[in-house]
Amino acid sequence: MRVLFLYPMIDAPAGVNHGLIALSGVLKHAGHETRMVHANESLGPLPTHAEILQVIRDWKPGLLAFSVMSQQYPWAVQVVQACKAAFPDIPTVVGGVHVTMVPDEVTRENHFDFVCVGEGDYALLELVNRLEKGEDTATVPNMRMIRDGKTIVNAVAPFPDLNTLPPLDYDLFDVAHVVRVKKGWMGLLTSRGCPYKCTYCFNKEIVDQYMADGAAKRAKEFLRVYPTERILGEIRELKRRVPEIKTLIFDDDLFTLNRQYVKDFSKAYRESGIRIPFVVNAHVQQFDEETAKALKEAGCLIVKYGLESGSERVRKEILWRPMSNVRIAKSFEIAHKLDLHTSAFLMFGLPTETREEIFETIDLCAQVKMGRFRWAIFFPFPGTAGYTIARDKGLIDDAKMSGMGNYFDGSCLKFDPAQDLFIEKLGRFFHWYVNARTDWPTAPIYRKLEARLEAMDRASWEAARSDLIAEDRELSDELLAKDLTHYSVRYSHVMGVRSDFVKWEKQALAAAGVPKDYTLDQ
Repeated sequence: MRVLFLYPMIDAPAGVNHGLIALSGVLKHAGHETRMVHANESLGPLPTHAEILQVIRDWKPGLLAFSVMSQQYPWAVQVVQACKAAFPDIPTVVGGVHVTMVPDEVTRENHFDFVCVGEGDYALLELVNRLEKGEDTATVPNMRMIRDGKTIVNAVAPFPDLNTLPPLDYDLFDVAHVVRVKKGWMGLLTSRGCPYKCTYCFNKEIVDQYMADGAAKRAKEFLRVYPTERILGEIRELKRRVPEIKTLIFDDDLFTLNRQYVKDFSKAYRESGIRIPFVVNAHVQQFDEETAKALKEAGCLIVKYGLESGSERVRKEILWRPMSNVRIAKSFEIAHKLDLHTSAFLMFGLPTETREEIFETIDLCAQVKMGRFRWAIFFPFPGTAGYTIARDKGLIDDAKMSGMGNYFDGSCLKFDPAQDLFIEKLGRFFHWYVNARTDWPTAPIYRKLEARLEAMDRASWEAARSDLIAEDRELSDELLAKDLTHYSVRYSHVMGVRSDFVKWEKQALAAAGVPKDYTLDQ
């Protein structure tokens, strides 16, 4: 059977979806055909409904398979309605994070024939096999549906064994195009699962579902790694096919969870001769000098930590991340000692978070002086504990939330006008506030800029915003020329990068004869 995947990444960075290439790999291994409509502005104009219908008309798939996050779900609903109107006999299935988090809601809406919950590698295969043979599909694991007005809920099957999973199908994506758009970056997964219960994430709810259905007896069953030789083989093949790959990012939720695994993988990577620098996600409570040393020797370029907030109260009560600022600072110190570039994920606009607590986040960044930080404004993804916390406190503005395509440009929580404006300003110039609180010689410059921002009411802020962005880059270039340390926005409008890395990158790329518009990140 032919399966057409429809994958929206609208108002989002380009990339390869690790779940879809696994699903496609399983289907192809079983003899089925796959193809994808990838909707992402970075890769080209978004496909119109007419264009999608023409693909269906020409290719004649036997199943339309959607994968969505919460903010992409409305697009999928519009498209599936158009598809059903034109091709009422082609069955449809939807999966992805949004569906797994709020399966009852998606099933009740009844836009799709099948709703796939959890990891559907083999569930989708079973659905396709039954559809192809004309067999009953009412009992396919992981699937929910409405039949004769009654809702059918099938338990999820056990987590797939990554040791026996068929090869990933990178051909589903135009990997070369994605890598060019991302300027040399390529993402891979070496594992699945995370043991933590952060309220803004979905891992806890997935584990709860599997345990409730009897598909897992212990939460640890969620934590799995691919065989190292398999990963190394994938990297070699990707590099052979797409020589433009310059940097790998291991997108695992937590690469450093098992320290022995990190040592073993790092040794194998170092001895493989691949020699492509890579990036990993770490946790401040799962990071020590031995881990840092192994990563550095293997060619690790950047270690990224999820900090989210500098307020210990917010981390403990709202995010369920009970680590101390002392431990955070120590982990960065270890990485810096081994000359690893560091990155932090930050979040503000959280439920009950005060202006003073946001400044605790800013102050922590100024103290740690990580290599870079990427910020986001809290978004209450439906089904998460964070959504429940915000909803129970009456903080969610449903109208604002339904119209938001990303979590960078504003908040959908009900803050007072002053806090709302403050969050918007931080969304563009968070790095100004951090620079202003460092002990660098540039701090006085940024304190003046911060004062200008603070003095602006909404009207003057909206009038000046675009000019300030241009002014920021001009100032940064001047400071770079004078070799004065500071953070500036680079690669993304929500990422502040230390000037010493920017300078190093420019020099390294120039020495290698790489075009000036190339960067090691987006």
